[in-house]
Amino acid sequence: AAHLKGVWKVSKVLDLTDKTETDPGNTHYIITEKHIMTVGGKEDRPVVENNFALMTYDEILSQLPAGGGFMEYEIQGGKIHRTTRFALSEYFEGKLIVTEFEVTKDTLVFRDDHHADGHLREWHMTRVE
Repeated sequence: AAHLKGVWKVSKVLDLTDKTETDPGNTHYIITEKHIMTVGGKEDRPVVENNFALMTYDEILSQLPAGGGFMEYEIQGGKIHRTTRFALSEYFEGKLIVTEFEVTKDTLVFRDDHHADGHLREWHMTRVE
């Protein structure tokens, strides 16, 4: 599990059910001893000169990440058992996700069924730090 700790940039997402590949945009996973945080958004978001309190509705929408979540996890039987404590979508909160993983020094792959559509997906990541 020590190899999991760090900051990881998602390089590609493979839908193994549909046999498709998607660009994850600017998505990162931050993994500590007991928590996983993920956040992702478009790389080409416009720069808005105001903070959120002063932005218009459209300006706020232009800045929002495409996804994000905060999870507690533990490794059981060689798999990550992660429970979502916060997510941009309320649908995922409280859900347990059992994830297969492969990790080397500089690469990480998560593989699990996605709650929303039941598709088996792989998230391929490269270590940032």
